[in-house]
Amino acid sequence: MTAELVRLEAVTRTVVLPDDTDLHILTGVDLQVHEGDHIGIVGRSGTGKSTLLNLLGLLDRPTSGTLTWSGKDASRLRAREAAHIRGRDLGFVFQQFNLLPGRTAIENVMAPLMYASGREFWQRRRLAGEMLELVGLSKRADSMPQNLSGGEQQRVAIARALVRSPRVVLADEPTGALDLETGQAVMSLLDAATLESGAALITITHDTNVAAMARERFRLEGGRLHVLTDLTDVVA
Repeated sequence: MTAELVRLEAVTRTVVLPDDTDLHILTGVDLQVHEGDHIGIVGRSGTGKSTLLNLLGLLDRPTSGTLTWSGKDASRLRAREAAHIRGRDLGFVFQQFNLLPGRTAIENVMAPLMYASGREFWQRRRLAGEMLELVGLSKRADSMPQNLSGGEQQRVAIARALVRSPRVVLADEPTGALDLETGQAVMSLLDAATLESGAALITITHDTNVAAMARERFRLEGGRLHVLTDLTDVVA
């Protein structure tokens, strides 16, 4: 039986607007994430996908309900503890590749290892090189981001997200800046890489083609997650 990594129980998120009224973004989200899961979460624009991502990434806290990480109540985590989990156990892949300008592909992948210690720090170039080889870009290690195609840039971003062997990878519209064929290839790569490492992959998207690749699919609507059986129900 695979280990549970993240659990959300009746999680809500409410923000106060400038006119002092409450905006209820999430109204009761339940979700369990285990090692090796590939979960796709889809929904129309404005349904709270980014809010949910921020909670899963420990960048924000629920208004009510419980979010646990490896059995620990996230609301009780100190800022330093949450930051440590983000750096050690969470990998992020975004629609905008967010590569460092003026840094080569391998230097971009090495970036998270600059905050590591021991073997990870001292062997950071070798580890980054292995990740680039995994995503098929070993021959592009010394290329600058502006000299890479969109698909190649996203593969560098994936290598960077995986270089510290995270337990959970959060992908926010990871194919939004790519054409359909390139996007599907990138998602296949991301799915295979996380499956091999045993990491859980959570993809948040409005693209039904991306969602269809997940093994568990949910629709975010009305502030809650609903099991998704028919992808035609989702319209961006």
